[in-house]
Amino acid sequence: MTILRSHSILSAHMDNIEAVDMNDILVGKTAKVNEPQSIIRKTKEKRLHDEQTEEEGCRKILEALTPEEIEDMSDENLLIRHYRADKGNIPKAIKRIKYAIQWRKDMKVKEMLKAAHNPETEEEHKIRNILMHEAETGKMFVRGYDKEERAILWIYQKRENSNNPEHNIMHLVYQIERLLACTEKMGYEKAVIVLDFDGWRMKHASSLDITKKTIHILQDCYVERLARVYFSNAPGIFRTFYSMVKGFIDPNTRNKIKFLTDEEEKAKYFDPETAESCIFGQSNLREYNVEDYFSVPLNVSFDENAANL
Repeated sequence: MTILRSHSILSAHMDNIEAVDMNDILVGKTAKVNEPQSIIRKTKEKRLHDEQTEEEGCRKILEALTPEEIEDMSDENLLIRHYRADKGNIPKAIKRIKYAIQWRKDMKVKEMLKAAHNPETEEEHKIRNILMHEAETGKMFVRGYDKEERAILWIYQKRENSNNPEHNIMHLVYQIERLLACTEKMGYEKAVIVLDFDGWRMKHASSLDITKKTIHILQDCYVERLARVYFSNAPGIFRTFYSMVKGFIDPNTRNKIKFLTDEEEKAKYFDPETAESCIFGQSNLREYNVEDYFSVPLNVSFDENAANL
């Protein structure tokens, strides 16, 4: 029974994927020693507890999963993310991780990523065309990294070009997957989202249903994946809208959301040379192009030189 070690290494051709056998981990098989190997992939993220405590917690969660659920995990660090998200509450972490695994299976995320970057069947080409249409205007795309080397997802609601809720959610999930793939490549698990509201009006607001689904996906389906969320150039009317929906956001996620108005805050986390103009004003960055965006592997952000990776 194997799961992908990390979807961040998925390429346009879906080859050379390193895998880990969770059965071997459960019985403690290693090539050189008899002690159980770690089931936590080390990252730059901070620990909640000491290493032994977290290992024991993850094993308890893993033991509660069925073979099928283990097979459908996105990566082995799904265990530690849920353990940390629920502050070591094992029963709660088990319940939530089972939900997240089933959600990912129902959404056919793995199949969608394959279709987006290596379509073969007619159905896969159809999925790719849907994603490219949704992404055509640059309403949401991954570009560059903050000063901590976390990938950034830029969102411009006023560039919305679709009224199809199902396709909107599919596109959102694809962009989150790409954001995380780019972030994991840099050794992190938590990424950054910037929403620009320059020129935003209530007519640009997502429906309440889409807003609630977006919040749900980020909070419950991608646990412990957000480092920070920034609202840039938010007008007063948006603050009114936000006050209406923030009740759907759990306190932990809400604490990660900031209205980006402080110049020191901008300079602390963003590089003027690589940030979109919505942060610092003028920018000499290359204009977004959807064909270029989909021509590179999943773990390459827009305008990043894939040849040097």
